[in-house]
Amino acid sequence: MNISDNVKNPKLLLFAIAIASFMSSLDSCIVNIALPTLSVAFDVSTGLVSWVVTIYLLVLTSSLMIFGKLSDRIGFRRIFLVGFLVFVLGSLFCAISPTFIMLVISRAIQAVGGAMLGAISMAMVSAFMPPKLRAKAFGFVVTVASLGVAAGPFFGGILTEILSWHWIFLINIPVGIIACVLGAAVIPSMPTRENTGSFDKLGAIYLSLALAALIFGLNFGSSYGFTSIPILAAFALSFGGILLFIRQEGRAPDPLLDLSLYRGRAFLFANIGTLLVTLAYTGSEFLLPFFFEYVQGMSTMTAGLYLTVPSVTLMVGGMLSGSLYHRYGPRKICVVASAVYIMAFLLLATFGVGTSSLVIILALALLGFGIGFYYSANTSEIMSLAPREKQGMVSSLTNTERNAGATLGIVIFELVFIHSLITISDLGGLTEGVLVNQPELLSEVMSSAFDIAFFGGAIVAAIVLILSLFTPDPENLMGL
Repeated sequence: MNISDNVKNPKLLLFAIAIASFMSSLDSCIVNIALPTLSVAFDVSTGLVSWVVTIYLLVLTSSLMIFGKLSDRIGFRRIFLVGFLVFVLGSLFCAISPTFIMLVISRAIQAVGGAMLGAISMAMVSAFMPPKLRAKAFGFVVTVASLGVAAGPFFGGILTEILSWHWIFLINIPVGIIACVLGAAVIPSMPTRENTGSFDKLGAIYLSLALAALIFGLNFGSSYGFTSIPILAAFALSFGGILLFIRQEGRAPDPLLDLSLYRGRAFLFANIGTLLVTLAYTGSEFLLPFFFEYVQGMSTMTAGLYLTVPSVTLMVGGMLSGSLYHRYGPRKICVVASAVYIMAFLLLATFGVGTSSLVIILALALLGFGIGFYYSANTSEIMSLAPREKQGMVSSLTNTERNAGATLGIVIFELVFIHSLITISDLGGLTEGVLVNQPELLSEVMSSAFDIAFFGGAIVAAIVLILSLFTPDPENLMGL
């Protein structure tokens, strides 16, 4: 008998999973908008206050795989309930933190809970949802998780402005309590699987070290300089950690990550696609506010309204992809999604000072729809290719890839924009003084630099399209 046969209320269970996925992704970015307020409240510098965000990303990304593996050993129910308990306690400690150090430590605790929740969301869908609802459920959870990222700055801004910064953490407490009660009621217990060996502690240490060093280097590279000793040391530490991790996984009797999964072309291409799609989307989302405000002269509120467009179409694309999955399979859906994604970036690359609102809205709509349409089918494919006993491992893997892709996207798109701006200015013999004294010329130069960065997004999307073309549909598609 399938585990899904023990689920009494699949819709309530799906709602609980969606809450977990939403809260984990929401709190990765909800604090960003409140950083200036926190800087004043705790009397710390702008550079120092960024640790409130960085520590969450460091702990979250470096521990996702650990909790994914643990869930395969002890079951999803325990990880889910303990995860929300830790998340709620971390949120409470953040809200009442009397010092900045306490706030940073509390954010790390909150991130542990967020990692526990984020690691198992997709695996729970695969394990507990009835086969006929599984693809739609994947689409729904992926959409809700992406919505959490998009809604973070919006909710953070409202809560900080109307109430206080404390409420961006306090709001998690009632939601977390409701989710715990709901999860305890609807998540079925799973029999503990027979362990083939002790937990891969060395693998966990190496992977955490590698990912934490990578995220640190990417986040602080712009501040310290990518050729500075601290950043180069971080990248060297990350590279060394990855090599040690790969060697350890080949030796461990029960590895944290089964590297043999990557021998399958479909699994390999789908996971690369996850990273690349996230990279391009996050990078463009990072640059767009600057384009709207610096080139088109929009207010922050107007720019924010435009940026809600991809959030809406992302939801539409995700839900539609889940509905069509059984009929067309992941390959066709991912190919179409990639083509839409390419068109979106090509339109973004035409943006200029006088670009009409209609063109902007169309490009943003295609951008959101493309990633939503791709994410749902691609995630369903990845989970269908993973053995049942490794669902937690693979679920946490996809979330780790998204976090890493998001960080890489911001760094790469920023670097492409800055270097393009410098190159265009040098080729035109334009000095800083000339550009400052001629705002219209500065806008044109900046617009061209933005266009180059967005065109880079189209190249990334084209690579995803190629990967999708050569990705076979999983054999057990109808079992999803």
